[in-house]
Amino acid sequence: MKNDMLGLIFAENPEVSMGELVGRRALAAVPFGGRYRIIDFILSNMVNSSVINVGITTPHNYQSLTDHLGTGKAWDMDRKNNGLFILAPADSSEIPEKLAGGVDTIHGIKNYLRRSQQNYVLVADCNTLCNMNFDEVFTAHLESEADVTMIYHKIPHIPERELKRHILLDADETGRIRDIHVYPAQQKTDLSYMHMFIIRKDLLIDLVDDAVAHGKHFLSKDIFLPQLNHLHFQGYEHTGVHLKIDDIKSFFNSNLSILNKETRDELFGLKNDMPIYTKVKDTVPTKYGKHAEVSNSIVADGCVIEGTVKNCILFRGVYVGKGASLENCIVMQNSQIMDNCLMENVIFDKEVVLRSGKKLIGQETYPMIIGKGTVV
Repeated sequence: MKNDMLGLIFAENPEVSMGELVGRRALAAVPFGGRYRIIDFILSNMVNSSVINVGITTPHNYQSLTDHLGTGKAWDMDRKNNGLFILAPADSSEIPEKLAGGVDTIHGIKNYLRRSQQNYVLVADCNTLCNMNFDEVFTAHLESEADVTMIYHKIPHIPERELKRHILLDADETGRIRDIHVYPAQQKTDLSYMHMFIIRKDLLIDLVDDAVAHGKHFLSKDIFLPQLNHLHFQGYEHTGVHLKIDDIKSFFNSNLSILNKETRDELFGLKNDMPIYTKVKDTVPTKYGKHAEVSNSIVADGCVIEGTVKNCILFRGVYVGKGASLENCIVMQNSQIMDNCLMENVIFDKEVVLRSGKKLIGQETYPMIIGKGTVV
């Protein structure tokens, strides 16, 4: 049973607004947590759940993603049979030049689905970070005899300004989905869809073919909602940590949230022996200077710290000069903060240089972001 489900991960999401962070890379390849990429979480969950065939769609900006994933060795997915498949953009004759939604993406990789040996598909966006055993979800899917099992997370009170980020589900006492609210104006249910679902492979292909024939593009709005009265949609609740990254603010908050030990231990699988894997890079340990002060921060290897770092995430190879002070900052790989700089609520992409004596201050609700390779 475990090997009868393949995984399909969307490396992009047209509804996500990540600004500078996705200017040169796919959403799935956005760095997270000091040494990881966003895709590491959903991919590791699948691997830990004995999913041995995973396809990853890569519409554009996929060089960084393919460099990170390689052959899939870090996830034990470099196999002769099944394994990890990077699904390059389909021919323009098959799908629209600009992918409009999940329907178009799946339609473009139908041949991969048809050739796969598995009979079921676990479809997931890359930008929902959690630690989940999909074996349990698959078992529940089969036991309920559902056509589609949609995974959700309960959020009792969603601020009105945040509702546009959520698809909400209505379920009866048996867990069957009775209604879907796509980015509603008011919250009428607390079941927030996590953009993950399980479905029979042949049914998914039929539904996608029919949607394409009628000019439809979106899975939730154009397939699931019209089919509620014709197919059996079942809900499955995920009760653990759930981080959704769909804009700069959520990226900032999600990174800083793992400074909390409880959140970090659960997300990275320290409680359930389901670790999160990533590409391994052998670098030297971090060097702390005589006057360095570091508190409540995650610091990757290869850094040199001479100043003060508080409540920060520092990726590999970051330099923090003497007299520099960083608080509530995310600094990506090989960036340099020179002497006597001040930074608060700032995100640095890779290889940013902040010259001596500069001051950058953002807001907790609106962090400042500096693009890759910028010299300030």
